[in-house]
Amino acid sequence: MRKTKFFLFSLLILFSVLNFNCNASHKNERVITKGYEPGKWTMDIQAARNYAREHNLPLFLNFTGSDWCVWCKLMEDKVFSKEEFYEKTKDKIVLVWIDFPRNKDLVPEEYRDRNRKLANAFGIRGFPTYVILDAQGNELGRLGASRNPNVRLFLRDLFKLIGK
Repeated sequence: MRKTKFFLFSLLILFSVLNFNCNASHKNERVITKGYEPGKWTMDIQAARNYAREHNLPLFLNFTGSDWCVWCKLMEDKVFSKEEFYEKTKDKIVLVWIDFPRNKDLVPEEYRDRNRKLANAFGIRGFPTYVILDAQGNELGRLGASRNPNVRLFLRDLFKLIGK
């Protein structure tokens, strides 16, 4: 009887992990590769910097491993997939997606070397790391994943860093 319960419990955990990994992959419709659109992530950091300077907005650099990092997927599932996150940040912060996926096709070749250089320049040691910069490019602070993330708590910490 104990072995049967253990086996069923193990299957349940395996199914949960597999289901989480399938459902929490990054959503391409929220990530653009060229230019900047408020309320979307961009891989084009130069366009994001220009927009941030023109509108005096901070930048949110999301260093992620979108297709393999468990914590990145958790944050995507619990925070970045929620419309509330985009509604409350759309006019307050510029979102930049700096991805290090195993599936290299998720990032255009022109950004791959640049992403490595950015990670080195910011001393990124793990994923996810969220670096918050002011409009001039000065670092305001950093955030990371939490065990039980939700939009409200994440935005509270983010807005503390940007002074809103």
